[in-house]
Amino acid sequence: MRDGDEMNDEQADRLLRPLRHEPEAPAGYDVSRAMAEGRRRRSLRRWSSGAALIAVTSVTAGGGTFAVAALRDEKPIPAPTTTTSVAPSVVAAAPDFPRDCTVVRLPTDGVKKALVTSGDPEGRYLAGRLYGTSVTTIIWKDGKILARPEMDGGDASFDDINRAGIAVGSAYVGDERQQAYAYADGKVTALDGEHTAASAINDAGVIAGAIGPTLSEAPARWDSVTAAVERLPLPQGITVGRARAIGEDGTIAGTVAKDSSKTESGYLWAPDGTGKAMPLPTAKGKKADYFWPTSISGGWVLGRAVFDTEQTRDFAALRYHLATGRYEELKTYMGYDMLLAENGWIAGTMEQPMILAGSRKVALPRYGRLRDYHVSSFSADGRVVGGYTSDSGSDGVGNEPLLWTCR
Repeated sequence: MRDGDEMNDEQADRLLRPLRHEPEAPAGYDVSRAMAEGRRRRSLRRWSSGAALIAVTSVTAGGGTFAVAALRDEKPIPAPTTTTSVAPSVVAAAPDFPRDCTVVRLPTDGVKKALVTSGDPEGRYLAGRLYGTSVTTIIWKDGKILARPEMDGGDASFDDINRAGIAVGSAYVGDERQQAYAYADGKVTALDGEHTAASAINDAGVIAGAIGPTLSEAPARWDSVTAAVERLPLPQGITVGRARAIGEDGTIAGTVAKDSSKTESGYLWAPDGTGKAMPLPTAKGKKADYFWPTSISGGWVLGRAVFDTEQTRDFAALRYHLATGRYEELKTYMGYDMLLAENGWIAGTMEQPMILAGSRKVALPRYGRLRDYHVSSFSADGRVVGGYTSDSGSDGVGNEPLLWTCR
């Protein structure tokens, strides 16, 4: 970031950890535009900022710059009438909780700095990034190196992987153009289309992502790694958006905004491509300005309600039930990297990496004396977590790719 650029607390934290992989979150285009002038980073399409903020504290309710009414599509997804109120829990409490959790560092062929970027629902495959080496992408299977596939371009990353071991992601070709790629059958191939980025893939092989120049992206879908790219529809008056997560039934969760100067909020596309805006939830006794989906699993969308004032930004964790259109507010905020398992458990980071199983908090073991962690994958059964450390060391940032397993 150049002198004079504004940043909030979470951006400052990221600049102190320059190699840390940005989390899956809606783009805040106004700040990202400023960041783009200083550096080419994946955060241009993945990190959420919104208006420049001085602190992240508790805030009062206030209107946002995002007009959610403009997002309502004339052809909404067929569903029961939605409500913005918080619903009593309709997810049965998990009958058990993760026990005897252990942590190991994943092998990296001697590379010192590495991280985990994604994992499959089974917990067998993990994808990651390596630093200080010519081939920067890596895939593990059952805790061992499976492949180090080479992806053309810079800032390469596999952002999701399915049970068949098919990974999708993107890299920058030149200074600005993104290209989406898939790893399958032992090789990396470019997905159809230019200015594309792939964010998620389900077990059926359907891929969700975006198409268009950075800061002017539109949501996109590929029916397979060989299929033509398909632009997902945007409601009237909306020009930018991104498909960010995909369920096993093909439902896609993402974000949209009026234009690149506005902060995005949650949007859903049904398997047939029809879309609807996610209603703004009420949490902490006030209505949110935005909702940012982070993952989708088991008929639920997990995400963060965002509350803005001119000087502050606050968050609350909620999950949205697709069948009823109602939100459930979580009592525990699990950080910006929280992920949802099919059984309703949630992985994230607080003081340390943690799994929230119903009302029970299960702390995952630290790796050595390192203290700063990021969670980037969570298995469907809630017992395998992939992530990494990002503690500052004598050489800047000490990334250690980690695998936690529980019984």
